[in-house]
Amino acid sequence: MQEVLDRPAIHRRLTEFSAFWRDRIDTWKAESTESGSEKRHAQQFWSDLMRCFEINSERINVFERNADRGSTGGGGFIDFFWSGVVIGEAKSLGKDLDVAYTQALDYLNGGTVSTHEWPRFMIATDFEHFRLDRLGDDPWTLQFTIDEVHDHLEQLLFFAGVETLTKREQANASVEAAKIMARLFNALAGEDADEAVGDDAPTTPEEEDEENEFASVLMTRLLFLLYGDDAGLWEQDLFYRWIESVASKNIGPSLDGLFEILNTDEKTRRKKYRGHLPDLESRFPYVNGGVFDGTGRVGYAIPPEFKEVLLDAARFRWTTISPAIFGAMFQLVKNKEARRGDGEHYTSEKNILKTLEPLFLSDYRAEADRLLRSTRTKYKELEDFHAELADNVYVDPACGAGNFLNVAYAKLREIETDIIVELIHRRSADGTFTGRLDATSDQKLTIDKFVGFEINWWPAKIAETAMFLVDQQANRRLAAKTGQAPDRLPIEITAKIVHSNALDLDWEAEILQPKGPGSTYVFGNPPFIGQYTKTSVQSEDMKRVWGPDYDGYLDYVTAWHAKTKDLLSARRGEFAFVTTNSITQGQPVPALFAPLYREGWGIKFAHRTFAWDSEAPGKAAVHCVIVGFTRDRNAKRQLWSYSAVNAEPEVQKVQAGINAYLIDAPEILVRGVSKPLSPVLPSVTKGSQPTDGGNLVFDTKEGTSGLEHDAAAAKYLRQFVGAREMLHSIERWCLWLPDLTSADLRASPEIRRRLDAVRAERAASTKVPTQRAAETPALFTEIRQPEVPYLCIPSHVSETRRYWLTARYGPDVICGNANFLAPDEDGLLFALISSSMFITWQRAVGGRIKSDLRFSNKLTWNTFPVPVPDEHIRGQIIRAGQQVLTAREERSGQSLAELYDPYLMGGNKTLKKAHDTLDTAVDQLFGASRRLSSDKQRLELLFPAYQELIRRV
Repeated sequence: MQEVLDRPAIHRRLTEFSAFWRDRIDTWKAESTESGSEKRHAQQFWSDLMRCFEINSERINVFERNADRGSTGGGGFIDFFWSGVVIGEAKSLGKDLDVAYTQALDYLNGGTVSTHEWPRFMIATDFEHFRLDRLGDDPWTLQFTIDEVHDHLEQLLFFAGVETLTKREQANASVEAAKIMARLFNALAGEDADEAVGDDAPTTPEEEDEENEFASVLMTRLLFLLYGDDAGLWEQDLFYRWIESVASKNIGPSLDGLFEILNTDEKTRRKKYRGHLPDLESRFPYVNGGVFDGTGRVGYAIPPEFKEVLLDAARFRWTTISPAIFGAMFQLVKNKEARRGDGEHYTSEKNILKTLEPLFLSDYRAEADRLLRSTRTKYKELEDFHAELADNVYVDPACGAGNFLNVAYAKLREIETDIIVELIHRRSADGTFTGRLDATSDQKLTIDKFVGFEINWWPAKIAETAMFLVDQQANRRLAAKTGQAPDRLPIEITAKIVHSNALDLDWEAEILQPKGPGSTYVFGNPPFIGQYTKTSVQSEDMKRVWGPDYDGYLDYVTAWHAKTKDLLSARRGEFAFVTTNSITQGQPVPALFAPLYREGWGIKFAHRTFAWDSEAPGKAAVHCVIVGFTRDRNAKRQLWSYSAVNAEPEVQKVQAGINAYLIDAPEILVRGVSKPLSPVLPSVTKGSQPTDGGNLVFDTKEGTSGLEHDAAAAKYLRQFVGAREMLHSIERWCLWLPDLTSADLRASPEIRRRLDAVRAERAASTKVPTQRAAETPALFTEIRQPEVPYLCIPSHVSETRRYWLTARYGPDVICGNANFLAPDEDGLLFALISSSMFITWQRAVGGRIKSDLRFSNKLTWNTFPVPVPDEHIRGQIIRAGQQVLTAREERSGQSLAELYDPYLMGGNKTLKKAHDTLDTAVDQLFGASRRLSSDKQRLELLFPAYQELIRRV
């Protein structure tokens, strides 16, 4: 058991310090010798103050520091400097402490003190008075006298290693730590060393460069030592003092010797070294746990100048880092671009908590607060709650550097610490507890209940180390609350991080069963690999894990849903993953959710589409969703939405539940069908496809040169419209030759030339149908042109559009295959698809290309549940559609893209009014009494209408 913080003892020593120095101060005053007291007595004053916090005299020389002044550039000497913690200035009795404060800042701004060494506290004194300042994001100033020192124990606990960091400070510290690690890596492997990250990273050490592998293993060990120096794993600054004691030329072999000692238990040490172990080395404890297992000896493989780089790293305060952030950044240190960056590539704790809090953390925090707040809480209730926390198993099956596991463990340990403190208080209050706390028995939540699978070896190695660091941070917080914490050395309990392809593993065999009332919680951020970018090996993975449920329309990420479903089939538990947003869009939705629904899983919570920053340099943020699953039908449902992908989440009211499209609606799965469910809608088809090599379809300026003056050819010129042409009012033309006569062919050399070119283009194709079409070069390979006015529907529309942009054309305008089309003689179809009702349906159940909405005849058109209108409402809808066309014609100089620009459309009152009138008529067709004001209201009509159509089929 580790004695970390004994407040009563510190308070007693501060009281003695106060009395001793009060007596000296009074003597100086009586003898009028206070002048010059700073020079004669400052060193002893600081030493005495530090001893109150058990900082021994051997460490005091660590705190001496020469520094340049920022104001003059001249050299000076800082009275007291503890890198990353505190700077102190002592002045003679009666001197102005504001001047001392300014002088300390002047030293910090002089350039000698590196950014990562900047302290969080400044203390100025004239021996009788103190000015204590907290620097950084949460600044404050406190003034007190020598007689009041012991009353300010809590504010001075930074001397004892008690951290008081804001989230921003911890994040900034992690960025600084990553920069330090980058410098260490450069010193070991060279600045040009580079390695792929993410999906392309080496899966085993053997796959990567030998120097990179050597540097990776060495840096993991150094991180452990650097952190241990600040975290109380041994005497503070012991590793720093050891580095100073080693000659630069011997730094490599000396590290090997130290690693060997750290990997040797006390009994073996006594036999092996027979009392001849150097003093500093003898003070390091036995570590165990495979950290210093004897592999990868350093020798003289590192340059002598590495000592200075390592000393600089040791001056950083490593307990200020956030392992949740730092683990990801450490993972990227071997990538040259990431090393040169400013720490922008990391998974934020804020995003991780979007998964963990609604899955289990918020419920446990709320229950703990209820138990702690209530005066009626029984002792057994606290113990039972504590046992449940400790009995659970927590799994990240794609853990990377362990970010999700780190945050989960840290937050759960915070809850457990609050429970332990209350249990101690209860035992003390009722007389059942008379001894001292045995934290090793009271602290039950251990890292061996946390399991991670990771395919890449380096992140897996980091995850093992990061979990130990986060455990030690949690122990320090426990010590701050209780005075004691478990001693984790030698390491006997570790997180289980399995370096393997998670989809090849037997999860049931790898993961412990929870004990007692415990559950299994599965969470994480599996690989973002789309349906059409999977490798053949990954496709085989999908077929294996999904079995007969695999239908080919699933992203790779869903393999983790399949494995989790199987794992939890006989376990109590819940799960949640960050995934590509495509799992809640279009055709993949039934493929994923039908098997989950079948086995009793429903959505417990969800975050609709938002941007998750990539950890890989050079890669853009991914549009993702978070979906959590439960089999508890009584569980509270929670849903968050985003006004923009980078906006803050907004809580949505949930009444019916959350369905697979992340809509507050019943659990309905919309499947594509071959023909429209509604009798109102005809089938739509793709437009005509030329397959012409640019010989039949051409731009006006270039392609028609000569044709318009060719009497035979001119009669066959037709306007051609693709999606781009329709949206942006771009003119294109084509030769439309189904009615070409032999006389006209003979009369037009240009037509013959073009048809010869089409024939050659098609004959060269590898596709047999295209080769056959070479026999009919005058015809498009696919002809679907209507003989009546028709509706032209582009395949894709920007997600920012308020309406699906379409147009009506006469039969003489040829529709290309970038669009869909349907005959629309009276304009009813134009009106229906131009309504808010249709685009709401499209957004809810349709697919996407990146973020653009993707039209599908089978999925969004054929399933659009349009009720059969009576003649009156049908007429209203057609007339309202015509008003939209009329409003467009008023600004005929603008393209559809310009007219419907989301930033400008509001200024076109005529067009907006026309669409409002159209929405009123269509909303009434679906059963509304008035025009609806939100997508939510429309979906409350659309899904029941779809259910009714399906019921009738």
